[in-house]
Amino acid sequence: MNFDQAKLLWSLPWDADWVSAVSFIGPRRVAAGNHLGEILVWELPENPEPAPEPPADKNKSGSGEKSERPLHAAPPPARQLVGHTNVINRCVCAEDRWLISASHDHTVCYWDLNVAPGASAKLTLNARAIEDAQRNKSSGRKPPAPLEAEVRTQPAAKTIEGKEWINGLSLSHDRATLITGDDAGQVTLFDRAAGTELKRWQVKGWAYAVALSPDRKQAFVSERYPLVFDSGRHTGAKLWDATAGTVQHDLSKEFKDMQLAAAAYSADGSVLAVGRGGEADGPNGKVFLVDPATGKKQREFSPGHLNGLTDLCFHPDGKHLLSAGRDTVVRIWSLADGKLVKELGKPRGGQFKDWIHALSLSSDGTRLAAADMAGYVHIWQLGS
Repeated sequence: MNFDQAKLLWSLPWDADWVSAVSFIGPRRVAAGNHLGEILVWELPENPEPAPEPPADKNKSGSGEKSERPLHAAPPPARQLVGHTNVINRCVCAEDRWLISASHDHTVCYWDLNVAPGASAKLTLNARAIEDAQRNKSSGRKPPAPLEAEVRTQPAAKTIEGKEWINGLSLSHDRATLITGDDAGQVTLFDRAAGTELKRWQVKGWAYAVALSPDRKQAFVSERYPLVFDSGRHTGAKLWDATAGTVQHDLSKEFKDMQLAAAAYSADGSVLAVGRGGEADGPNGKVFLVDPATGKKQREFSPGHLNGLTDLCFHPDGKHLLSAGRDTVVRIWSLADGKLVKELGKPRGGQFKDWIHALSLSSDGTRLAAADMAGYVHIWQLGS
């Protein structure tokens, strides 16, 4: 796959709040969740319309670097999944049919996208932009025209009730086992299909980034108390025996004082990738490769993401890793030598400039979805 040919296909607008989770469901459906607990599903068209030319902005001199424009006009969302009431932290899919999401509302919800949706509802996809323009009339800018969409609503097919914010969510490679972590430090394994609990254990602080090895025998869990100036601040990371709920390797010395925000195992289980998040100083939001058998660092990738990494995932080709961060870019790395292969997006500087929250790859690895805090889901074509 020639990543140099990567191109931005769509930027799907939805500015109700930060878009905090995203997942492909099959090759042509994408779901995303936001900080309000809302989830939308888009059907990506086989024969998309070309994107319209953007209106000229008289307030810009034109001397600055132009941002990448999508090739295609954004399709409207098709469904709204109704059930969560607070921040959506993670979304995963199974069988190209099931979307599973974790939320601050203490629940994990399942949606079956093979069933027909229900009643219709109307959305304004750029409501925040309209409100901001109306609030700042002194700028002289006219509010944009409303982007209206009609969606069909759908309730959750199944709900797993927790007791605290559910921060971490991941699936085993065979999609048989679900792992969650909450801010009470509870790590739980579930039979994915049945939704029944298999194993539970306790960690110190919040259980944040979680991942399960392909053979389902080992789990990675990062821990933290999210305190900045207090002596009770804590960070940690451990590899656990997922069948016994006991510690195999304590990685805390390897990653001293680092908040690890994301983790994933390679498809063959030989490599664990973790990423430094939180509010890392400067370009220190790095990706690290760990040997799951020993818990030792094998490699680190540079440069790191400015102000912290937010998400990472292995490419299905087994040769590349993707990462995203608060610097508003996605990076594609070579696993063999740690070299940066391609950077997608434009760095905007600072950690509150539309940083990317979450990534998802289509199962064949040809498309990438990235969700950002500006209220967009960006879809790239990575190769054929």
